[in-house]
Amino acid sequence: MMRHRSMRLALLAALAVAFSAGTAHAYRFIQNTSPGRTSSGYLVTCSDPGGFTHWNNANIAWRLNTAKQGNGKTAAVQGALAAWTNVGGAPHNLSYAGTTNAGFQTDGINTVLWARGNGCNGSCLAITALVLAAGQVITETDISFNERYSWNTNGTDYDVQAVCTHEMGHTLGMHHTEVTGGTHPTMYAYYFGTDGRTLESDDTQALVCSANRYPLNVPQLAMQGTAEPEAMNGIRNTGLGLTLKSRPSPGGAILRFGLLRESDVKVQVFDIAGRHVATLATGLRPAGEHVIAWDGSSDRGHASSGMYFARISSGGEQARTTVILAD
Repeated sequence: MMRHRSMRLALLAALAVAFSAGTAHAYRFIQNTSPGRTSSGYLVTCSDPGGFTHWNNANIAWRLNTAKQGNGKTAAVQGALAAWTNVGGAPHNLSYAGTTNAGFQTDGINTVLWARGNGCNGSCLAITALVLAAGQVITETDISFNERYSWNTNGTDYDVQAVCTHEMGHTLGMHHTEVTGGTHPTMYAYYFGTDGRTLESDDTQALVCSANRYPLNVPQLAMQGTAEPEAMNGIRNTGLGLTLKSRPSPGGAILRFGLLRESDVKVQVFDIAGRHVATLATGLRPAGEHVIAWDGSSDRGHASSGMYFARISSGGEQARTTVILAD
């Protein structure tokens, strides 16, 4: 029986491999058929007959332990969550649920924390633990940053958002990519700076492949006011090439939408209960990419920081994204 290479789910600081040409469909997944808590697994392809670790539910809430070096890192963690949430074709919704005192242990709380040890020593920057149920179903995950290093959010080493984005990929069942040259995907095994904040096609294709093999339950939010179920169901229609993405920005959020051709559009924001919060754009827009800066202005004054949902509608089609409104 063929055995796949087994690796720990840890990001390393030092670049210790030679570069070579990139590999098509180089993304890999974590295979571990033993229920319980683990930080290791075999590297397998999306079509491996033995399957791989995955979630059953689309909505995954995260909390931040602010002890050690965790204070002041909220926006960086939210940026990492948003990177994976905004992948078109995959309904995973990673949300920020506030702070916690929880540690690197099985307690039902998905936690980002700073500590020494937890299996992350030496040149290890961060490590992820998965709690698995039967069938390689992920029920909980924790990320432990190595507290012995100096962590920053201003673009200098070591960058919290870049490393957190990488580790969040592990929490979604992804292992380290086999790509070793050219533009590095976020799931590259070694730290390579702030470029790790954004996903490459190798990363996004991995999440879409996982979602296609293991369709997720997407709970519908309670709908009130003017919002419609289609605004929150995670479906992204693409007949018009309609896309919508968001990222946190100091004092607000930045939204981007794209059109393949000129069209009337409406971009609206809703809270997690489905209530209308703000209309950010309406009317005819040319083909191409458009950027909207939202400062939190809403129908009822200034919206509080936290998680919202945005929807763009045009020509009977819709796309949606999670919006993290930063302080």
